[in-house]
Amino acid sequence: MSKKYAPFETEPTLLYGKDTFKIVAGKTYTNKDEKFCIGLKSNGFPTNSYLIFPPQFNLNLLQILLGESDSRDDEIMKFIKIIKEENEKK
Repeated sequence: MSKKYAPFETEPTLLYGKDTFKIVAGKTYTNKDEKFCIGLKSNGFPTNSYLIFPPQFNLNLLQILLGESDSRDDEIMKFIKIIKEENEKK
């Protein structure tokens, strides 16, 4: 596991950021079945520690973040598209 980006394989994509926390998405080591996961990084967490949201919440969380003042809507839309494409395959 990369200590620099733990638990993500590479640097995660910033989706939403405030002064004390960030919400990011990226490929993880822990769940190979999922295309990506969403994590919360807080200034109060130890280095490289994230709260990972359950995959069932990903679409709802992304939809909630979409359009917020500090969100990166272009990045959020990319991840929503991934989820919708996966759901169409099922």
